[in-house]
Amino acid sequence: MGSSAEDIVQRRTGILRLATGYNLRELCGYKTPWGPTLPHRFLRSGDTNELSEDDAGLLRAYGVTMDVDLRSEFEVKRAPDVFANDPRVRYHNASLYSVNMHDSDLAEGDGMDDYLVGGYLAMLSNREAVRQVFSFMATAEPSDCVLFHCAAGMDRTGVTSMLLLGLCRVSEHDILRDYLLSFASVDLVEDALRGSGEHPDLLTLASAMRTVRRRLIKGYGSVESYLASCGLTSRMLVSVRRHLVS
Repeated sequence: MGSSAEDIVQRRTGILRLATGYNLRELCGYKTPWGPTLPHRFLRSGDTNELSEDDAGLLRAYGVTMDVDLRSEFEVKRAPDVFANDPRVRYHNASLYSVNMHDSDLAEGDGMDDYLVGGYLAMLSNREAVRQVFSFMATAEPSDCVLFHCAAGMDRTGVTSMLLLGLCRVSEHDILRDYLLSFASVDLVEDALRGSGEHPDLLTLASAMRTVRRRLIKGYGSVESYLASCGLTSRMLVSVRRHLVS
């Protein structure tokens, strides 16, 4: 394979480098009231259908035993998940939104902020899909690493990651950092989060996710209360949180 399962991760960012992987990184190292989020627990990524056999093997060696596919039925049929029929990986498809919002034919124009906010709020209104995603995640054992992804790993995956990190009471700054790393290098992201006006596209993206997160908190009081409104029990939510922070 040319590299080991541990060689593929950059601990500063949690980014995993695979020849055929896309936008793949851990939700590790973020501060919570219970300690930092842990490695080998949750991985977010873009589509997996182009993963080579070697790279899929590296992810299994890294610990991936569960796979949450957030794409639509059309996307799943057009580009099947590499792990969907893998007996070593438990797979669940729950369509959070019907399209890849960063498709080049869709994500254009001056109203990008409103476009993203509207799309992300529509995802949050899809309570049945959210319930399926988190109830599946709640079945993870300590030895399981859960991969969750959409097509680009930016929007549907970003909203799911916001909910996971919010459930663990990660700061807004770190939630935005995790989200923006799908769009730029860590140095550019940190620069944008310090308020630099040199990266207007990143500032637009940050504003959209910040608006969505704050509307959720204003409406429900907490991410936990929102998830409960989706039909998730307290035991399920504790299970998901414990899997990320132990």
